[in-house]
Amino acid sequence: MLGRRIVALVFSLLLLFSVHQSSATRNFKKVDLVEQVCKTTMDPSLCMSTLRSNPRSSSSDVKGLAHIMLEVSLNKGSDNFAQVKKLVGKATDPIVKQCLDDCVMQYDLIIYHLNEAIHYLESNSFIEANSHASGAADDAETCEDCFIELKRPSPLTDRNNLSVHLGGVSRDIIYLLQKKGDIIYQLVKS
Repeated sequence: MLGRRIVALVFSLLLLFSVHQSSATRNFKKVDLVEQVCKTTMDPSLCMSTLRSNPRSSSSDVKGLAHIMLEVSLNKGSDNFAQVKKLVGKATDPIVKQCLDDCVMQYDLIIYHLNEAIHYLESNSFIEANSHASGAADDAETCEDCFIELKRPSPLTDRNNLSVHLGGVSRDIIYLLQKKGDIIYQLVKS
């Protein structure tokens, strides 16, 4: 009787260990996907820290990772839009106010582009999604350029740079999906 209990206990422990190992292996592979994808982007460090901070990334495929990055970009763009609108009301220098007014338009476009990128990503239209993610990055850069061209210090440099990089990382991840589609198209066409 005692022997059967010991055997049952050992068997249960082995089964539990096996399930735990299988789960750990699956999680390792997902973390590895994040690393592999992020290595292909313009800012691997930002990509990894952004994706690893989101619990959904551990169970996402490349398309899911692109979606997460676009959502983060959209949230940051919306925050920046609200901040720019506040700064416009406080600006005393007419040239800074002019740039901030331009930035309000640019961040409105960023929000539009990122919503469109998400829409096109969800419909597997990767070229269009990529174009809109690029557009969002370009718009943040345009906001910053106004201050540079008019020789005024930008109160938005950090925010603009982050938006440029988030948009660029999103674009780079979507490009992987686009490239995968191109390869499949070539195989079907052959």
